[in-house]
Amino acid sequence: MFAGAVHASYITLAAANSTCTTIKAVGEQFSQTRDIKINYICKSSGLLAKGIRGGAIQADIYISANKHWMDYMIQGGFVAADKVISPWGNRLVVGAPANSPLELHEWNDLTSDKIKKILIGDPSTAPFGRYAKQAMQKTGIWERVKQKITTKKHITLLAETLAQSDNNTVGILFSTNLSDRVRPLYSIDPSWHPDIRYYMAPVEQSAGKSATADLLDYIRSDPGIEIFKTAGFDVSLQ
Repeated sequence: MFAGAVHASYITLAAANSTCTTIKAVGEQFSQTRDIKINYICKSSGLLAKGIRGGAIQADIYISANKHWMDYMIQGGFVAADKVISPWGNRLVVGAPANSPLELHEWNDLTSDKIKKILIGDPSTAPFGRYAKQAMQKTGIWERVKQKITTKKHITLLAETLAQSDNNTVGILFSTNLSDRVRPLYSIDPSWHPDIRYYMAPVEQSAGKSATADLLDYIRSDPGIEIFKTAGFDVSLQ
């Protein structure tokens, strides 16, 4: 399926930050046997969607970390609903700096005095922040902890900030963004927020490009899915 190379093609992929490292690994493998160059724009799903709709971002493929921003793109006529696929999922965890002695035995510990700051994504544009806020609202602790909340524009920035934070700070992030500098404290019950699914589609003006179709096929092929599985994404429903 993937043997025919497209000569000197250029594709821009607008990807939710939490997929950036993994999608680049897929793209690198894809490009090894094809004359196709891939440009990556990695930001929060909302900033990418607003950028594409506003004309500030030119992209061939859009990857969102939730359905809300893909629906926003569909409503604007920038992607076709019948071309959207949902190849991966993720889960939320509470994390802390790797060298922090902090322990979190239950969710309500977020309201305790031992935790002074909670880092989450900006709920208005970053899906992982929206999921975190929804979990807090669902469990009735939002009003008790909102004064501790500090928001970050995207998950890479949050993970980097968290890694350098003090022993009274935690962050809520995707499990795939944990590292040797950020350790998990608590796995958030997935019933406290909508299912965490990613959504991918060609941008309408590029949907007919053979290079775009070829890359999309590769991303959801067995080799592409295996890379996401190895990175910790849930590929069971793809």
